[in-house]
Amino acid sequence: MATVKHNIEYIATKFGFGLVNLMSNETADRFGKFIGRLFSRLLPKRKKIAIDNLRYAFKDSITDDQYDEIALRSFENIGQTFIDMARFKNFSHSKIKEIVHCQDISPLQKAIDEKRGGIIATAHFGHWEMAGGWVHAAGFPIDIVVKIQSNPLVNKLIAKLRGYLKFGQIQMKLSTLREIMTSLKNNRFVVLAADQHDPSESLILDFFGKKASVAKGPGLFAKKQNCPIIPAVMRRVSFEKYEVHIGEGIYPSDSLDEKADLIRMTKEYLAFLEKIILKYPDQWMWTHRRWKINRDN
Repeated sequence: MATVKHNIEYIATKFGFGLVNLMSNETADRFGKFIGRLFSRLLPKRKKIAIDNLRYAFKDSITDDQYDEIALRSFENIGQTFIDMARFKNFSHSKIKEIVHCQDISPLQKAIDEKRGGIIATAHFGHWEMAGGWVHAAGFPIDIVVKIQSNPLVNKLIAKLRGYLKFGQIQMKLSTLREIMTSLKNNRFVVLAADQHDPSESLILDFFGKKASVAKGPGLFAKKQNCPIIPAVMRRVSFEKYEVHIGEGIYPSDSLDEKADLIRMTKEYLAFLEKIILKYPDQWMWTHRRWKINRDN
C-alpha cells in the first residue's frame, strides 16, 4: 500500500521525468551528466565505495587522479542512463536501430535457431536499460528480470517507461523462477544482470582476481533448459551512439559433475565482463559494494 512518503516520491519523480521530456535530446543528455556529477558530491560514501572498488580491481596500477576521473564518469553514465529512461517513449525501434551498432548478432541468432531460448548475462554497464530494447528491436523475443522498487507507485511508473521499449518484464517475486523457465521454454531470451554481490554467497569465485559472491542463477537456468549463456553489454560511445558487445554462447556440457559445469560457465561469462569493464572502466557502476566477503582471501 502506498504511503504519504510514497506519494510524495512519486509526484516528485513524475514531475522530474516530465521536465526532462521538455528538453531537447542534447540538453537532456547534458542534464544527465550534471545529475551524475551532482550525486557524486551529494553521496560521498558512494563515491568512496567507487574509488575503493577501482583500487581493488586495478590493484593501484593507475594514479589517484585517474581513479577520481573514472569514478566521476561512472556517476555521469548512471545519470545519463536514468535521464534516458525518463525519455524512453522517444526511442522507437527504428531510432534504436539507427543509434545502436552491433558487429555480430550470430550468438543470439544461433540460440533462437536451436529453439531453446537463452540467458543473456549482462551488467550495470553503459546503457544497460536500453540494451533490452535493442535486442527486441533487432527482432529477438526477450524478457528482462527487473528488481521491484520499494515504492509501488514509482515501480509502476518505471515499468511503464520500460514498456515503451516493448520488451517483456519479469519482476523479482516468488513466481520469478517459474516465469523464467516458461520464457526459456517459449524460445525467448531472459536477461539477468549478473555483476553485483549475491547475498546468498552460494558461489564464491574470483572477480578481478579477488573472491566475490556471484549469482548462480544464469548457470542453473542454462543447465535446466540446456540453453546457452550469452554475455553481452551495451557501451555508451558518445551522444546517441552505442555499441553492443556480445560474447560467444556458453553452453552446458555433458559432464556428470553439475557443480563443476556450473562454475565453468559462470567463470566464462565473468571473464567476458572483466575484460569489457577493464577496457571501458568508466562505463560500469562502481558505486555498489561488489566485494563484501573477506577481501584477504
